[in-house]
Formats: sequence, structure tokens, C-alpha cells
Amino acid sequence: MLCYKMLQKVVRNSGCLLLALLMLMLAVPVFAADANTAASQIQGLNAQDMINRIAGQIPSLMRMVTAVGYVIGMYFIFFGLLKLKQYGETRTMMSSQHHLSEPLMYLIAGALLLYLPGSVQVGMSTFWAEPSPYGYLQEQDQWSQFINNCFLVIQLFGTIAFIRGLVILSHSGGMHGGQQGQFAKGMTHLIGGIFCINIYQFVKVILFTVGIQS
Repeated sequence: MLCYKMLQKVVRNSGCLLLALLMLMLAVPVFAADANTAASQIQGLNAQDMINRIAGQIPSLMRMVTAVGYVIGMYFIFFGLLKLKQYGETRTMMSSQHHLSEPLMYLIAGALLLYLPGSVQVGMSTFWAEPSPYGYLQEQDQWSQFINNCFLVIQLFGTIAFIRGLVILSHSGGMHGGQQGQFAKGMTHLIGGIFCINIYQFVKVILFTVGIQS
């Protein structure tokens, strides 16, 4: 029981763990550098250089975040099967302490996390007929490259938000329906994450809406 509670607490705080791992990966090159070299770099550092350096680590960070999502997905499926077993046992004893919605939510969330790229693609296709999350890479001048790097960083946080949304939704099927507003909070993370992942077309929609771009 103690092990189960510890695992459940870890999963509930998976969003914080993802952010902590992200910040750790960004901090490693800083601590590895020589003190004098680091001081000279900080003196000439500006926001554009910081964004460019972070963007250079995005592919590795994205693979790490995706791998964490896979691990959480496998845990959810395993945990959902255990909950399903408990539900079957309580049904034979005519008990109403467990509900079928809880293991189903864990199994659905786990499957979506295991097929994370496909889940994200389905989510984007819900809002856009032809989603193009990397359309901005066509621009090559200095200012456009800076904007592209900003979009890459936003995409990373969008993926983290998408995973966090699935984790929140997995806890919305408990005996009392989870905490109040749990489902709405999870959907907010999912939709916000999708918008961030396809930030290029999302910005274009906003510009078209306000009449800045035709």
C-alpha cells in the first residue's frame, strides 16, 4: 500500500518532474563550463543568445520528454489493469467502492501516452485540416530564425502541457469523479498544449481574426 501511494504521488506530480528535468538539462552545460569562461559568456549574453542556445537543445529535450511520456503511459496501463482486476473482484462481492470509470481513464490515458506522436497529430487535426507545426522553418533571415527558435521552445512546453493534461485526466475518473474541476483542468492543458505545439498556425489564425494578416 505504501509503495502504491508513493507511485501515485510521483505520477500526480509528473508535470513538475518534467519541468525539473528540463531545467536540469539546461543547467548541465553551465556547471560544466570553466568559471572564467562562464563569467565572460554571461557578460556578453543577451535574450537572443539564450533562446538560440536553448533551441539548440530542443531535439534532445523533446526526446527526453517523449520518453518520460512513454514511461508514464506504461505505468498507467499497468495500473489500469490492476484497477480493472480490483473492480472485477469487488463486483463479485457486491461492493460499490470501485467504479469502472477509474480503470478506463487510466487505460485510455496510458494508450494515448504510448502513442504520443499520433495522439498529438490527432489533436492538431481536430483544430486544423492540415496542421503544419514546422512551417515556420522556411524562413532563414536572422530575425525569423530568432522567432523560429522561440516557437521551438514553445513547442517543447506545449508537449509537456499535453502530457500533463493526460495525467490530470487520468485522475478524473475516481470514485468521486476526482477533484472538482479536474476534467476541465486536464482539457485546458490538452488544448493549450496543442495550440503551443502548432503555434505557427495558431498565430496565423489570431492574425487573420484581428485583421492584421490577410
